[in-house]
Amino acid sequence: MKKLLFILICMFISIPTMASAHTKLVSSNPKEGQIVTDELKEITLDYAGTVEKLSTMKVLKDGIEVPLSQILVQDKQMVGTLSAPLENGSYIIDWNIVGEDGHPITGKVSFTVQIEQMSDKNETTSPKVEENKQENEQQDKIETQTEDQTKDQTKDQTKDQTKDQTKDQTKDQTKDQTSTKTVTTIITVLLLAILIMGLVVLFKKKRK
Repeated sequence: MKKLLFILICMFISIPTMASAHTKLVSSNPKEGQIVTDELKEITLDYAGTVEKLSTMKVLKDGIEVPLSQILVQDKQMVGTLSAPLENGSYIIDWNIVGEDGHPITGKVSFTVQIEQMSDKNETTSPKVEENKQENEQQDKIETQTEDQTKDQTKDQTKDQTKDQTKDQTKDQTKDQTSTKTVTTIITVLLLAILIMGLVVLFKKKRK
């Protein structure tokens, strides 16, 4: 009688253990202790046996639950879809399944998210960008100064040429006016001389 009772007790104790072994977690994504360096969109848990629809999971960060948009249980797999990308830090997947025999089984999977942030990349590249900006600004200033100098030189040259041309034209005009006056004076003197000579001749003829 005692032996029979002992056997029954052992069988009762071993049933949950057998069920647990039959529906144990086989693999997961992410794996236990994994460091995730890329954006994670889904949590996948694979079991050795069929998982009932009542099974569920939670994703925790520092004891705070991270929302899942969907938990899908199908055959031997349970998939949880994340509502938003995970921030850097340590996480725990707290899963709770119901095996084929109806016994609940729980477990945990811990992992770490360590994704290089865009701000870090920007911090490393921003000095180069600033240097390039400064170089471009300096080049623009040099080009502007060169253009201004060229414009000033062109203006000065144009002014000098205009002045020279004006001076030359004035000189030429003065020379022309002077020569014209000289010719006019000579002609006038000649005409006066002719007129006087004519008057003298007429006067002599009258006296005769």
